[in-house]
Amino acid sequence: MAMDANENTLSKKEIDEFIRRHYKPDDDRSPSFLAAIGGPLVFLPGKRYATTPADGGGLQYLLDKIRSKIELTFSEKLMELINEKGKKPAEIYKKADVDKALFSKIKADKNYHPTKATALAFAIALHLSLEETQDLIGRAGYALSNSIKRDLIVRCYIESRTYNIIDLNEKLMDYGYDPLTNKCGL
Repeated sequence: MAMDANENTLSKKEIDEFIRRHYKPDDDRSPSFLAAIGGPLVFLPGKRYATTPADGGGLQYLLDKIRSKIELTFSEKLMELINEKGKKPAEIYKKADVDKALFSKIKADKNYHPTKATALAFAIALHLSLEETQDLIGRAGYALSNSIKRDLIVRCYIESRTYNIIDLNEKLMDYGYDPLTNKCGL
């Protein structure tokens, strides 16, 4: 697969090979919320579990941990990325195949919650790396999963640096999935 950022296309064979190498069916061993924020789990009689930090802060400790992890919202990060890339907002929403009205909503409301597909369309338009994409869509509460083939197709495009939203939408439909955007270049 190509290493330079491009807007070419990927063949079905390339996508199938990527899915074959990366697909992992659902795994039910995901960490709990409390484990994810770093508190050790302590089992107590009559309780499922409780987190107890070394200093014994309890609930206040958890709230402080959550507050320390609050970052820019999806909307704020999107606008920051557009500025960092030296692009005009109109250029990005057009490349994302997103209409101006939706982009205006996202820009005007810092707490706007886009769909996963819209968030991914912006990642493609901005030519983000996989890590940058995970960060951006994570701010809207999403992730790319190795147990979801649709996500693997998107990831295949990102990792091959093939940033062609129209081709990606067509390939998603070829595999029986909804496109990232409704316009699909029409």
